Amino acid sequence: MEALDLARWQFGITTVYHFILVPLTIGLTPLVALMQTFYFRTGKEHWLKLTK
Repeated sequence: MEALDLARWQFGITTVYHFILVPLTIGLTPLVALMQTFYFRTGKEHWLKLTK
């Protein structure tokens, strides 16, 4: 393998990582905040368990 091939592999892996994991974590943040809000308002333990 040449250096160019390795650079292309590195770029591909980094791109896949950013396209999948970054939006996933950004999307989970409001969901967890919403579940914690439900826990504080209702006091039901199942909402707290969902956040962990």
